[in-house]
Amino acid sequence: MPRERTHIRYQLYKSKARKLAATSAAQLQHELELAGATDIDLSRVRFEPINAQALDACERWEDPHFLWSEVIGWKAKEPLSLDIAIWFDEELCGLCFANPNNSRQRIRIVRLEGRPREEHPLKNRIASLAVSAIEHYALIIGSRFIEVQEPLEGAISIYKRLDFNKDAEGRLVKIVESLVS
Repeated sequence: MPRERTHIRYQLYKSKARKLAATSAAQLQHELELAGATDIDLSRVRFEPINAQALDACERWEDPHFLWSEVIGWKAKEPLSLDIAIWFDEELCGLCFANPNNSRQRIRIVRLEGRPREEHPLKNRIASLAVSAIEHYALIIGSRFIEVQEPLEGAISIYKRLDFNKDAEGRLVKIVESLVS
């Protein structure tokens, strides 16, 4: 019974982190509108779990880098993991899977991918949106760092723009700080 309660508690934490990320995107939209930038309506972004609908949509992606169907098995084995399907209305634009270590001090981004090759409304925004959800989750569970596990060479500059830096061991990490300003 305690294991089941823990699983349910973390399901609630993940749901809350996804909702907070959507709220952050909507707040950013408001700030962009005040500044006169209205190229995209971020209030139409949805953060959902990776489910059958998301997997079906990503199977239509042209030449994805990762095999996302593996995530379903990982989710079952890693109940604390955070899985994110990033939608713009009904269009799947990105996927992410992150997993905290046993102490929950560090959350590793295991996989993160925007829909490759094709244009989509969230092009060049998937990493920042996913990291927003991961930061919210990290704050909820008490993690101090977000780490990119085996970053692809071409993605390192994107992570650096999102305040990730190499630590003493050469890992690409970001310190988790309060999102309240």
